[in-house]
Amino acid sequence: MVSTYRVGILTVLLTVLISAAACWVSGSAQPAPARAAQEIAPGTFPVGEFQLTERSGRSVTQLDLADRVCIASFIFTRCPLSCPRITSAMKAVGGRLAATDVLLLSFSVDPEYDTPAVLAAYAQKFEASPDHWWFLTGPKQTIYDLVRGRFKLPLMDAGPTDPGTEREAITHSDRLALIDRGQIIGLFDSTDPQAIDKLIARARRLALPRWVRLLPTVNASLNAACAVFLLAGWALIRRRSRVVLIRADENPPEWAAARLTKDPAVRNHIVCMIAAVATSTLFLTCYLVYHYQAGSMAFRGGGLLRICYFTILLSHTVLATFGVVPLVIVTLTRALRKDFNGHRWIAQVTFPIWLYVSLTGVVIYAMLYHLPVTDYSL
Repeated sequence: MVSTYRVGILTVLLTVLISAAACWVSGSAQPAPARAAQEIAPGTFPVGEFQLTERSGRSVTQLDLADRVCIASFIFTRCPLSCPRITSAMKAVGGRLAATDVLLLSFSVDPEYDTPAVLAAYAQKFEASPDHWWFLTGPKQTIYDLVRGRFKLPLMDAGPTDPGTEREAITHSDRLALIDRGQIIGLFDSTDPQAIDKLIARARRLALPRWVRLLPTVNASLNAACAVFLLAGWALIRRRSRVVLIRADENPPEWAAARLTKDPAVRNHIVCMIAAVATSTLFLTCYLVYHYQAGSMAFRGGGLLRICYFTILLSHTVLATFGVVPLVIVTLTRALRKDFNGHRWIAQVTFPIWLYVSLTGVVIYAMLYHLPVTDYSL
């Protein structure tokens, strides 16, 4: 392999090593707090069928949640301690998500007392909008089966309490559940500010329009396509590796260009490289649109997997910003000026860096969005 390829490869390796060292020193291997916010693999806990009554008196079933992002809490109106705090937390969450279509659900775990009229009065104290916050009641067995069997949360009668006592008659969870179109995908501690922030960020992202939610997959596909075009273009131009380019001081550059572009491999190489530039440009556009709409997504893994992810991410970002962009511009400029010897030299530096950035873009997407969630014990 010629020395200019080695320059690009060594640049990639050095950037990866420096990124790994920086991530290790900065403590990127430390996992995020595990218990305050629990991820649940999609499809693990479906809400399933149910029929309950909202405070307005209308019937609510699982079909009403089929195309909605919801945040659920579990309360009862006679609760003296935890429930007012949980409901206040729900009100704060609703305020921060006011510009979205996220629906709040409060399930009464004391349905024999919490009739629709009682829940309506309770909801009014918290200024809960009936359009964005539903209070649900129904048969006790249905509620208990839903909480224990579907949400996998503890719920039990604590026995009778003396008047004036602060002991709660029903023991229940204070976690908030995130529901994505009928699938329970997360449980978040309502007392932990960081967990609440994580809940709000994820709910806001899930509530985005479908075309925005599809952009990460589109971006990964564009990166993969760019890598294919780069490899195809490289393979095609290697067929011309034995041809000695004409020096500009011996023959007019136009003559050299005419000779080169008559070769089918060269013409196809040009097509592949134009396609690689186009896909990279489209990727950058889609990437900026997505992050403007959705913000950033935190990586969920920990330990060595976490440090591996951030090593790849940091090296990818550095090489994309300070390597690919200026190198591609110089490479294209030299080709347009018909400086083919100069073009070949800089292209051999650009190729391994550009290929690394394209491939790691796919890896980052897979690690961020498709790593299996293994810790969802409740």
